[in-house]
Amino acid sequence: MFSDQNSTSVKIVSFASQNPERQSELSGALHAIDAGIELKFAANEQEACELVEDADVLLVHKFTENLFLAAKRLRWVQITGAGVERSLFKDFVDSEITLTNSRGLHARPMAEWTLAALLYWAQDFASADKWRHDHEWKPRKKVMTENRVMLEGLNVLIVGFGEVGRGIAELLKSFGMFVEGVATHAREEIVSVYAMEQLEERLQEADVVVLTLPLTPTTRGLFNRRIFPLLKPGSVLVNVGRGALIDETDLIAALKAGKPAFAILDVFTEEPLPPDSKLYDVPNIFMTPHVSGNFPDYTKRYHEIFAENVARFRDGLPLRFVVDKKRGY
Repeated sequence: MFSDQNSTSVKIVSFASQNPERQSELSGALHAIDAGIELKFAANEQEACELVEDADVLLVHKFTENLFLAAKRLRWVQITGAGVERSLFKDFVDSEITLTNSRGLHARPMAEWTLAALLYWAQDFASADKWRHDHEWKPRKKVMTENRVMLEGLNVLIVGFGEVGRGIAELLKSFGMFVEGVATHAREEIVSVYAMEQLEERLQEADVVVLTLPLTPTTRGLFNRRIFPLLKPGSVLVNVGRGALIDETDLIAALKAGKPAFAILDVFTEEPLPPDSKLYDVPNIFMTPHVSGNFPDYTKRYHEIFAENVARFRDGLPLRFVVDKKRGY
């Protein structure tokens, strides 16, 4: 990968964190892979543009056109998260610069978040909290018994079956749920994965639908007023992929109609979610502010993944977690 025979080091610019502890953490991870690394930190985009001019590698949350134009010898861009859609402008997509992301890092925490959110719905914990505030024992006790659902035996359809979808499938299967997947191509994995052409057919059998798709031109607004009526009455829709996979106006109308009966959302079309969003006031929604993939050692883990890839880059080996820029994932 790194083939400049006249260079004695890999020049890296990090425009990902201004936290001294995080910067020290990255320096330590790169130091652990031994010599041949020159690392510089940028405090803002202007400084990043100046530093990236002769850099080989850029670590960044979002790759911008300004950074692209400033870079003269850039070979590789590492995005700190899994989603790359905000970085895929045409000139970058058409270039020979390699793009990698941190996919797979989020799989277990997102699987546990999904299970926790489904348990919140199934055990009717919203009523439990209302009982505490209302000081209402018997009436609320009856509601909490009648509204509870057993997760065991429910049919789950995971739409998008990459690292995150696979992680969710493994955990939900262990709770006795019947899991299927839908992806670009049909295949047999830990569950049966159907082609995207069969999405509408499989939706009609699902008690729980989990979205883990990347955001591309073909997936944007995929779940809308045409799709929602296909869902089973009483079904649950979970979105941990990208907010714009769902037409949120259509979702609000669909929730009122009972298809789905409940929505669990961690991602939104506009983030931060505006204070005047109507989603806040829909009763049959559970929401969190895009935290499903977070965990305490997140940056430490992606620094380790990045450092491993830097060693591969320096030694001319194929990088891990390469993104197909034209496909968007």
